[in-house]
Amino acid sequence: MKVFEIPLRIVPEERKTVTASFDGSVCLIRIPIILSRQKKRSVEYVDRIYWKMLGQILEPKLKARTNELNCTFFGFEYQKVRYHRQFRRWGSCSSLRNINLSHRLIGAPQSLVDYVIIHELAHLKFLDHSRAFWELVVGTGYDPRSCRKEIQQYGSKWYLDYQRWLNEVKLIIEGSN
Repeated sequence: MKVFEIPLRIVPEERKTVTASFDGSVCLIRIPIILSRQKKRSVEYVDRIYWKMLGQILEPKLKARTNELNCTFFGFEYQKVRYHRQFRRWGSCSSLRNINLSHRLIGAPQSLVDYVIIHELAHLKFLDHSRAFWELVVGTGYDPRSCRKEIQQYGSKWYLDYQRWLNEVKLIIEGSN
C-alpha cells in the first residue's frame, strides 16, 4: 500500500469529533468546522487519525504475519500485536509480551516489516541486545546489519515523503475553508 499516495478528502462539518474512513480508493476525514479553522491543530488531528485508521485496517494482516513468523522460527507466547504511533523506534516489545510496531512500517517493504517482527519476537526470549539475542535473530536467516542499513534508508525516504504529505494535508485544509 502506497500510504502517501492515497487521495485525501477532508470535510469540515458540524460535529465534535474527527473520523476517518477508507473505501479502498479515497480516505475521507471529517473534522469539526471549528477545528478546521485552527490549521496547525487540524493537521495534527488529521495526521493522527489517518495513521490510526490505516493501522486498524492492516492490523489483521500484521497479526497473521507475526503469528506465521513466530510459528516458523520460535513458537513463543505473546499477548498483543499492533501498530503504534512511534517515531523513535521501529518496534518494541514489552515485559507484558506485547509487540508494537511503528506506524512508519505501514506500507514498508515486507522484508523490512518481517525483520522488525522477527527482532521483536526475539525479545520475547531476551529482553536485551545480548550476543544470545543476536544469535537468535541471525538464526532466522536475517542479517541484522544489512537490515538496519535498509531500515535507515527506508526511514530517510519515509520522512521526506511524510513531510511532503503533511504539506499536502495543510493545503487541503486551507482549501476546505
